[in-house]
Amino acid sequence: MRRATTTLAVLGLLGAGGAAAVTAIALAADTATSQTATDPKGDVRSPLDLTRISVARGFDGRLRASLTVAAAWKDADLLSETGPPGSLCLKAWTTTAPPDTTPDYLICATADADGNLRGSVLKQRANKLPERTSSAEVSRPTTRTVTLRFSQTAIGKPATLYVAGETTRAGCPRGSCIDLAPDAPKTLKLTLRKATT
Repeated sequence: MRRATTTLAVLGLLGAGGAAAVTAIALAADTATSQTATDPKGDVRSPLDLTRISVARGFDGRLRASLTVAAAWKDADLLSETGPPGSLCLKAWTTTAPPDTTPDYLICATADADGNLRGSVLKQRANKLPERTSSAEVSRPTTRTVTLRFSQTAIGKPATLYVAGETTRAGCPRGSCIDLAPDAPKTLKLTLRKATT
């Protein structure tokens, strides 16, 4: 409590400039471990043409993944009456190394029956459908972007994380309806915990 009081007193003496400096430090911490990849526009015929992915560890300890597509889309665009729903997912390798293995987890944004976005952490299972093990917070910072936030515990608190973004067009089961960033076999690498000796 004394340390917190001292910090508040210092901020009071520094005024708005000091508060701005502390905010800048917090934002820097939020993006210090961020990784980003881009993907060419028009490389897939889909309203979910993935053009950018970024992943980072936030200052609150949670992981944050943002996926951006070429054109604006609505939550209800992920619904389909004739096939699988559309999705925007982060593929995550936590105990295995890509590209020769399937991801250990999928962190996805899909739409419920009412067209509202739902975030899920799905664990891959051999010869079975993925199992939903946790939720992910979903937000739409722009009409082209979806952001997923989830705890490291939800994916087993790995020391190193390999990820890639994936979008799937609603109603289409074919591989040609999937867009990746970065293109396979490339992935992004995020170091979450320092190695100990």
